[in-house]
Amino acid sequence: MSQNNKHYIGIFDSGLGGLTVLRELKKILPQEKFIYLGDTARVPYGNKSAKTITQYVLQITEFLQRKNVKMIIVACNTASSVISEKIKQQINIPIVDVITPSVLAIKKLSGITNVGVIGTETTINSKQYNKKITLNNNEVNVFGQQCSLFVPLIEEGLTEHPITKQAVHLYLNNEFCEKIDALILGCTHYPMIKKAIKSHLRRRVVIIDSAIETAQYTKKYLYTHNLESDVKNNLKDLYYVTDKLSRFEEIATMFLNESNIKIKLVNLT
Repeated sequence: MSQNNKHYIGIFDSGLGGLTVLRELKKILPQEKFIYLGDTARVPYGNKSAKTITQYVLQITEFLQRKNVKMIIVACNTASSVISEKIKQQINIPIVDVITPSVLAIKKLSGITNVGVIGTETTINSKQYNKKITLNNNEVNVFGQQCSLFVPLIEEGLTEHPITKQAVHLYLNNEFCEKIDALILGCTHYPMIKKAIKSHLRRRVVIIDSAIETAQYTKKYLYTHNLESDVKNNLKDLYYVTDKLSRFEEIATMFLNESNIKIKLVNLT
């Protein structure tokens, strides 16, 4: 079957974070259908080794390919930071990470010389953002900040809780905030607490939302590679998780503002 005859776009994350990407995709690509997989049994990815995460990625992409998707979106910055070009070549369909779109968004901005990146331990330590932002541009400084508590707080549904605001204050301290002109939300979970982050930034800082940038990048990619679905079809979006089915269903229903979301449990090992 040729790729332009395939109807679904595969998208995955370690848990809930990828829903931020899916929400933006559904806004600008209403004719497309999606298969979402949240690897909730192994969340968070951010404190695991690159070797372990790579194994997870290969298991998930194999699952999505069996579903005959036309492309895969790695809606996880941690997974995106460890995927090598060699691994991408093993996956014989187009694969989009969430780091590249945010880097391209930064490079389009004028007058930005100091960029902050917040993310998981693995994402920050990989320095993938640093390498890609400073490529052919030595005038830009990149400052990384690990925010290890954000993902567990979000996964527990504490986005509006005072403890999350305290965590934002802890990680985005004055020393970090005062030296940046732009801030990349380097984890797809973080748009869920963007309001708290934005209110904490007292000075004007441009916020780059990886979910929004990835959706826009995907739309352009589909168009330029003739992978767009021409018309709406009667297919339904499909949702899979590896654990905590009822919890995920509750949050997905609320976050995507959709009813009757049916989620299936899957074992990838």
